[in-house]
Amino acid sequence: MENQEKSSCLCGVSEYMVLACSGACDLGQITDIVARKLRDNEVRKMNCLAVVGAGIEKSIEDFKKKNILMLDGCPIDCGKQILDKAGFKDYKYLRVTDLGYKKGQTPVNEEVIKNVYDTAEIIY
Repeated sequence: MENQEKSSCLCGVSEYMVLACSGACDLGQITDIVARKLRDNEVRKMNCLAVVGAGIEKSIEDFKKKNILMLDGCPIDCGKQILDKAGFKDYKYLRVTDLGYKKGQTPVNEEVIKNVYDTAEIIY
């Protein structure tokens, strides 16, 4: 069973992908929700940033061939740093604090999620 779990992943790769730094703060929660909405609305396929951080070479090479949107919540840019360290060069990027939201001070509500989603949805 362990080998089967390692070889099969519920995530997939499509031409348009979204990755999110789902950090522990309010903005991380927002990026995660927005990425899932992009997936649910079939705008982009959500995939796992941890795969890149873990150095899973096959996935990294597959991802590098795709149109990726990286969502980071705050200026620490964890997601961006993970992609950069893995050698990603050409990807789209959205940082939630660039939209005026503040880490630790932003309510996770429909209005904020909609605003971030509306911004992310049109990035190609």
